[in-house]
Amino acid sequence: MKKVLLVTITLIITSCASPTGSNAAVDGVGFFKPMPDEKFITGSDDVTDLWMKYLDAHNTQDIEAIKSMSADSIYILSPDGSEIFTKEQQAAVLEQWFAAANPKWDAYWAMPYKSVPGGADWIIAGHNVTMTTGEEETTELHMIDGEIVDGKIARFFVYALKPAVK
Repeated sequence: MKKVLLVTITLIITSCASPTGSNAAVDGVGFFKPMPDEKFITGSDDVTDLWMKYLDAHNTQDIEAIKSMSADSIYILSPDGSEIFTKEQQAAVLEQWFAAANPKWDAYWAMPYKSVPGGADWIIAGHNVTMTTGEEETTELHMIDGEIVDGKIARFFVYALKPAVK
Protein backbone atom coordinates (compact mmCIF):
# COMPACT_ATOMS: atom_id res chain seq x y z
CA MET A 1 0.00 0.00 0.00
CA LYS A 2 2.90 2.36 0.81
CA LYS A 3 4.36 1.75 -2.66
CA VAL A 4 1.04 2.57 -4.34
CA LEU A 5 0.74 5.78 -2.29
CA LEU A 6 4.36 6.72 -3.06
CA VAL A 7 3.88 6.10 -6.80
CA THR A 8 0.63 8.11 -6.79
CA ILE A 9 2.25 11.07 -5.03
CA THR A 10 5.23 10.93 -7.40
CA LEU A 11 2.93 10.93 -10.43
CA ILE A 12 0.94 13.87 -9.07
CA ILE A 13 4.07 15.93 -8.41
CA THR A 14 5.65 15.20 -11.78
CA SER A 15 2.42 15.88 -13.65
CA CYS A 16 2.27 19.39 -12.11
CA ALA A 17 5.80 20.32 -13.16
CA SER A 18 6.38 22.62 -16.13
CA PRO A 19 7.52 20.95 -19.31
CA THR A 20 11.29 21.18 -19.55
CA GLY A 21 11.21 21.80 -23.29
CA SER A 22 9.24 25.04 -23.00
CA ASN A 23 11.32 28.16 -23.63
CA ALA A 24 8.40 30.50 -24.41
CA ALA A 25 9.65 33.05 -21.85
CA VAL A 26 12.96 33.26 -23.72
CA ASP A 27 12.11 32.34 -27.30
CA GLY A 28 8.78 34.17 -27.47
CA VAL A 29 5.36 33.29 -28.79
CA GLY A 30 3.04 34.44 -31.54
CA PHE A 31 3.89 35.78 -34.96
CA PHE A 32 4.05 38.90 -37.10
CA LYS A 33 3.54 37.99 -40.74
CA PRO A 34 5.78 40.71 -42.26
CA MET A 35 8.65 39.55 -40.01
CA PRO A 36 8.38 35.74 -39.79
CA ASP A 37 11.28 35.37 -37.30
CA GLU A 38 9.73 37.83 -34.81
CA LYS A 39 8.13 36.49 -31.61
CA PHE A 40 6.99 38.22 -28.41
CA ILE A 41 7.62 38.01 -24.67
CA THR A 42 6.23 39.91 -21.71
CA GLY A 43 7.70 43.39 -21.49
CA SER A 44 8.59 45.74 -18.66
CA ASP A 45 6.08 47.58 -16.50
CA ASP A 46 8.20 50.68 -17.16
CA VAL A 47 6.39 50.72 -20.52
CA THR A 48 3.02 50.43 -18.74
CA ASP A 49 3.99 53.25 -16.37
CA LEU A 50 4.90 55.49 -19.32
CA TRP A 51 1.57 54.76 -21.01
CA MET A 52 -0.37 55.53 -17.80
CA LYS A 53 1.49 58.87 -17.42
CA TYR A 54 0.65 59.57 -21.07
CA LEU A 55 -3.04 58.96 -20.36
CA ASP A 56 -2.88 61.16 -17.24
CA ALA A 57 -1.45 63.98 -19.37
CA HIS A 58 -4.32 63.50 -21.82
CA ASN A 59 -6.89 63.53 -18.99
CA THR A 60 -5.48 66.79 -17.62
CA GLN A 61 -5.13 68.13 -21.18
CA ASP A 62 -1.46 68.91 -20.60
CA ILE A 63 -0.28 69.34 -24.19
CA GLU A 64 3.33 70.09 -23.17
CA ALA A 65 3.55 66.87 -21.10
CA ILE A 66 2.07 64.89 -23.99
CA LYS A 67 4.61 66.39 -26.39
CA SER A 68 7.46 65.63 -23.97
CA MET A 69 6.48 61.94 -23.94
CA SER A 70 5.94 61.73 -27.72
CA ALA A 71 8.67 61.08 -30.26
CA ASP A 72 9.27 64.00 -32.66
CA SER A 73 8.06 61.90 -35.58
CA ILE A 74 5.25 60.09 -33.74
CA TYR A 75 2.89 58.11 -35.93
CA ILE A 76 -0.75 57.67 -34.91
CA LEU A 77 -3.39 55.82 -36.88
CA SER A 78 -6.84 56.88 -35.66
CA PRO A 79 -9.96 54.71 -35.77
CA ASP A 80 -11.33 56.78 -38.68
CA GLY A 81 -8.18 56.10 -40.72
CA SER A 82 -6.66 59.56 -40.30
CA GLU A 83 -2.94 59.70 -39.62
CA ILE A 84 -0.71 61.91 -37.51
CA PHE A 85 3.00 62.15 -38.32
CA THR A 86 4.51 64.67 -35.85
CA LYS A 87 3.99 65.68 -32.24
CA GLU A 88 3.10 69.21 -33.38
CA GLN A 89 0.35 67.81 -35.58
CA GLN A 90 -0.75 65.62 -32.65
CA ALA A 91 -0.89 68.67 -30.35
CA ALA A 92 -3.07 70.59 -32.82
CA VAL A 93 -5.50 67.68 -33.21
CA LEU A 94 -5.67 67.15 -29.44
CA GLU A 95 -6.29 70.85 -28.74
CA GLN A 96 -9.30 70.76 -31.07
CA TRP A 97 -10.58 67.45 -29.62
CA PHE A 98 -10.11 68.61 -26.03
CA ALA A 99 -12.12 71.80 -26.75
CA ALA A 100 -14.87 69.97 -28.64
CA ALA A 101 -15.38 66.80 -26.56
CA ASN A 102 -13.34 66.93 -23.31
CA PRO A 103 -12.33 63.26 -23.69
CA LYS A 104 -11.32 61.27 -20.59
CA TRP A 105 -9.47 57.95 -20.67
CA ASP A 106 -9.93 55.18 -18.13
CA ALA A 107 -7.59 52.26 -18.78
CA TYR A 108 -9.07 48.90 -17.83
CA TRP A 109 -6.21 46.64 -18.98
CA ALA A 110 -2.70 46.89 -20.33
CA MET A 111 0.09 44.51 -21.20
CA PRO A 112 3.63 45.47 -22.20
CA TYR A 113 5.43 43.16 -24.57
CA LYS A 114 8.79 42.99 -26.30
CA SER A 115 9.68 41.58 -29.69
CA VAL A 116 12.44 38.97 -29.94
CA PRO A 117 14.95 38.98 -31.41
CA GLY A 118 14.25 42.60 -32.49
CA GLY A 119 13.91 44.00 -28.96
CA ALA A 120 11.17 46.58 -29.69
CA ASP A 121 9.03 47.60 -26.68
CA TRP A 122 5.27 47.61 -27.19
CA ILE A 123 2.11 47.97 -25.15
CA ILE A 124 -1.41 46.88 -25.86
CA ALA A 125 -4.12 48.46 -23.72
CA GLY A 126 -7.87 48.92 -23.48
CA HIS A 127 -9.61 52.11 -22.38
CA ASN A 128 -13.07 53.50 -21.82
CA VAL A 129 -13.05 56.94 -23.43
CA THR A 130 -15.84 59.25 -22.31
CA MET A 131 -16.57 62.34 -24.39
CA THR A 132 -18.93 65.20 -23.63
CA THR A 133 -20.32 67.32 -26.43
CA GLY A 134 -22.73 69.93 -25.11
CA GLU A 135 -25.06 68.02 -22.80
CA GLU A 136 -24.47 64.65 -24.46
CA GLU A 137 -21.99 62.15 -23.00
CA THR A 138 -20.82 59.20 -25.09
CA THR A 139 -18.42 56.38 -24.37
CA GLU A 140 -16.24 54.40 -26.75
CA LEU A 141 -14.00 51.44 -26.06
CA HIS A 142 -10.50 52.04 -27.44
CA MET A 143 -7.73 49.53 -27.80
CA ILE A 144 -4.26 50.73 -28.66
CA ASP A 145 -1.17 48.94 -29.81
CA GLY A 146 1.80 51.22 -29.26
CA GLU A 147 5.56 51.14 -29.70
CA ILE A 148 7.94 52.81 -27.26
CA VAL A 149 11.38 53.88 -28.54
CA ASP A 150 14.02 55.42 -26.28
CA GLY A 151 11.44 56.11 -23.57
CA LYS A 152 9.07 57.96 -25.93
CA ILE A 153 5.74 57.02 -27.48
CA ALA A 154 6.85 56.44 -31.08
CA ARG A 155 3.68 55.16 -32.69
CA PHE A 156 0.33 53.69 -31.89
CA PHE A 157 -2.75 52.39 -33.59
CA VAL A 158 -6.20 53.09 -32.13
CA TYR A 159 -9.13 50.74 -32.63
CA ALA A 160 -12.57 51.92 -31.44
CA LEU A 161 -15.88 50.29 -30.68
CA LYS A 162 -19.11 51.76 -29.43
CA PRO A 163 -20.32 49.61 -26.52
CA ALA A 164 -23.64 47.83 -26.92
CA VAL A 165 -26.64 49.54 -25.38
CA LYS A 166 -27.91 47.59 -22.40
